Amino acid sequence: MYWLMKSLAMGQKGWSALAATLIAGVGLSRWLWPQLEPARSLPLLPPWPWQQPAPGKPAAPPLQLLSKGWQARNLGNPAALRYPACWQSLPRTPWDLARFNGRLYVGLGNAANAGPTANAGPVPVLAYAFDQGRWLQEATLSEEEINNFVPHGKQLWITGADARGSWRWGNLYNHSSNGALWWQERRLPRFIHAYDLAWHQGAMVVAGNVPDAVSTGPKTDRHGSALALSRDGGGSWSVQRLLGWRATALLPLAGELFAVEALPGPGLKRWLQAGGRWQNFTAVHQLRPDGRWQARPDISAADLLPGVPGAGQRFAWIEGATPAQNQLAWIARVGPWGDDPARRLAFIAKRGESGRIQVQPIPLRSGVQAMDLISNQAGWLLLTSERHAPQRWRSQITAMQASGQRISQTPQLSFEAALPAWSLASDGTTLWVGLGPAPFQPETTPGQCSGADQLSGSVVAISPASQPAKFE
Repeated sequence: MYWLMKSLAMGQKGWSALAATLIAGVGLSRWLWPQLEPARSLPLLPPWPWQQPAPGKPAAPPLQLLSKGWQARNLGNPAALRYPACWQSLPRTPWDLARFNGRLYVGLGNAANAGPTANAGPVPVLAYAFDQGRWLQEATLSEEEINNFVPHGKQLWITGADARGSWRWGNLYNHSSNGALWWQERRLPRFIHAYDLAWHQGAMVVAGNVPDAVSTGPKTDRHGSALALSRDGGGSWSVQRLLGWRATALLPLAGELFAVEALPGPGLKRWLQAGGRWQNFTAVHQLRPDGRWQARPDISAADLLPGVPGAGQRFAWIEGATPAQNQLAWIARVGPWGDDPARRLAFIAKRGESGRIQVQPIPLRSGVQAMDLISNQAGWLLLTSERHAPQRWRSQITAMQASGQRISQTPQLSFEAALPAWSLASDGTTLWVGLGPAPFQPETTPGQCSGADQLSGSVVAISPASQPAKFE
């Protein structure tokens, strides 16, 4: 009764003052938390059972003209539960596939800041459970996109491509083969984007981007490349800020570790010049034994992109670095240059006798896009796609080996579909591919959607016709 009388006595003005105080407190907390948030590890709970994707019988595989001796089965379109609209074909793109601990994981989302599906998080961690024959959602990540799975021993890692939280800490995510949950490792100091993760001589290394790479220039343009290193398994990190825009890939080669930044085209070069960074910019860095990075101005963009017209003057983004047989293969997205359109190209590198990186292009016909690379026992499997007609793409999987200056290519299989194949995984017998929208094309918008767009996100298992595929 006392509190009731007290409340009545406060009157409208009193309640208004109390509400204003509470609102101010909430606003202060929202401002303080990004400044004071501690580094921490957070368990990520899976959805409730009734929130899991419903099991169902998939339709016929969306492939035609599959090579003789192979069979295909459609594992469905797991991304359609999170991005159901036909025009949401871009965030349904299976950016990466990874086989781990009896499951097949697929990366989804869209980290772009423009377009109808910009910043499409939070994103689900979806995995096909072979023992159950269905897709399961294991967690939800506070990211706009999952574009990179990194298996390491008995753990599967995800790099935080574009964190939705504050920029005080960037994210890595990991899942152990003997654990039930995914864990969010929110410990990367000031990382907005984490693009690649590698282990080198007992240390963890991350390549990405921070908001305060430089201390001069307009505050909105101070973001840039950074490399982080941890010697205690990711508990604490040291960060080295660089002069570029993004550190995109880590290149482990012949016992050394290199990092490469986005290679500037005309637009990025102007941005670097405006910020006073261009004069001392170096795209390649090498990790020293003391944990610091040494600039390697002797390794140029032309060295990394041999045979590419305008290399060193056109934009390029190196990704998917995959070691095999003491060599390294990667894919580079290169921007347009004169009459040469934007392309996805593939390269193989090794260390020469002089210690220099020697890079060879993997020969591809004009119009063929290098989509994904994975290692196998003898070298690599390269996934390529080529547009033959509107809504008609021919994808091919080719075994690659490099010996000296010779690159041997042995086609394994091919197929056609309404969309290109974006990603590839294998267990040595069965192959899995994910279909997504055409590269370098404008994003589909609401009201402008085709039947091909609806297929984006489809995952297909392909196995020898004489052997059962791992999809039952």
